[in-house]
Amino acid sequence: TETHRYLIAVLRDAASRGGSAAMHDAVKEGDALTISTPKNHFALAHEAASHLLLAGGIGITPLLCMAERLANVGAAFEMHYCTRSRSRTAFVERIARSAFAPRVQFHHDDGALDQRLDIAALLANGASGQHLYVCGPNGFMDFVTHAAQRLGWAEDTVHLERFGAEVNTDGAPFTVVA
Repeated sequence: TETHRYLIAVLRDAASRGGSAAMHDAVKEGDALTISTPKNHFALAHEAASHLLLAGGIGITPLLCMAERLANVGAAFEMHYCTRSRSRTAFVERIARSAFAPRVQFHHDDGALDQRLDIAALLANGASGQHLYVCGPNGFMDFVTHAAQRLGWAEDTVHLERFGAEVNTDGAPFTVVA
């Protein structure tokens, strides 16, 4: 419901090549940043009967927005958020304070075995009309989407967003604008 601002979350990466360090060192709360018009290549399928959101690490960024939207419109959904550890889990307090907190399950690599994500069991129980949304590191997304394929999820019900650009130029020249 907030259309007057963006919330930006950037993990300071010790191996930063400049981007995350610059965001932490040079940008302060309240600074005005010039950005392009937003583009959404990872839209919600509002017509779905229910939604299953699977976030791996920083993949929580678009999925948190989706969860907030789905909660605001009263849609059926659940979210699973996989991270290395609770201490490296972005937005954990925001999620815990949200009205939809009971719909979110956290899975930490360093946590107890019984809280680990059982992807086969989760995706085997997919309801008719349910859509799956996946965002995170490529390995995580490949793991989830391959499991969904094996378990018979229809291709048009599986949505994902990759952070890296996938450009196939077939050897043709192209222009990059930075």
